[in-house]
Amino acid sequence: MAKSILQQLYDGEIYPSENIRVDTLEYHKLKSSLTDKKERFIKTLSDNNRDLFKSIEELYDELPEIYCYTGFEYGFKLAVSLMSEALNGTKKEQNQ
Repeated sequence: MAKSILQQLYDGEIYPSENIRVDTLEYHKLKSSLTDKKERFIKTLSDNNRDLFKSIEELYDELPEIYCYTGFEYGFKLAVSLMSEALNGTKKEQNQ
């Protein structure tokens, strides 16, 4: 028997951030172009500037993770609110 979503969540089997896959032509073209330009740029840098660039890049890589988590959290809360309202009605409706 297949597990429910709650069972999968409890068992630690659901990893939203690891299951997101962008598979569009636009994404692959943009990623390829960015990688190519970044590699060409790195070749022009001195060793010190290359190290500085890599440290900046590591910091910059943390930003999308924080942004994605915040978007996921907002979406989850919105979905729960929608479900609650759909099942229970709004407070305004309950007072009538």
